[in-house]
Amino acid sequence: MTARFAGRVALVTGAGQGVGAATATELAKGGATLVLNDVDDAKLQASAEQLRALGATVSTYAGSVTDASIVAAMAEAAIAEHGKVDLLLNNVGGGPPMTPWNEFAESDLAHFRAIFEVNFFSQAMVLRALLPQMIARGYGKVVCVSSMSAVMGQESGSAYASGKLALHALVSSVSKEVARKGVNVNAVVLGNPPHWTRTPDRQAYLDRLSHIDRVGQLEEFGKGIAFLLSDDASYITGAAIPIDGGITTPRMNG
Repeated sequence: MTARFAGRVALVTGAGQGVGAATATELAKGGATLVLNDVDDAKLQASAEQLRALGATVSTYAGSVTDASIVAAMAEAAIAEHGKVDLLLNNVGGGPPMTPWNEFAESDLAHFRAIFEVNFFSQAMVLRALLPQMIARGYGKVVCVSSMSAVMGQESGSAYASGKLALHALVSSVSKEVARKGVNVNAVVLGNPPHWTRTPDRQAYLDRLSHIDRVGQLEEFGKGIAFLLSDDASYITGAAIPIDGGITTPRMNG
């Protein structure tokens, strides 16, 4: 049986840990060639070595994708080395500890700009850099990582929630532009993954919201995203699909 990602080249940002590393593992198991990015080079190299141990061909490009010059150089290097990029996991974003939660009335424009740079513009720039060659070849699969905060809002985190929700509009719009050009563009709405920073009270709150009553496992997020990057999901585009244990779907009692 042919591996479902055989012959595919996948670029994964935020690949040094968490959901990015978990998804890269699923892609490697499926036979994909991998181009990995992370701002933390030590974590990036450790992740790459684990994937090479699975037999994957892996190249790395360290740097922050909030920097347009780094994004352009990374895309150019990936295409020069492999001739193409078929699959893109846009997996960069963050709230605390990168920045403190601030109520909107106490925040300022600089705070909003910083959060949008990480949670929206970084993903938009990577997508913009790789999309033309996908269109030219008539093939591409893109997944942008969002958060349940985009759907539910985030008290004291309006900048983060707004940045993530902006991704949904980008995905919906771009997917319409490229659907007849062989490119699928989707978002995933993550909720309650194990690597999120949270207090015990926050975790208890998330567990109450989850219909499954537990933290999601990284492998579960990775498998869900890998499905959307596969040809098995060829009729799914423009969607924001929750992988959240049901958190964004309210419970109805009675």
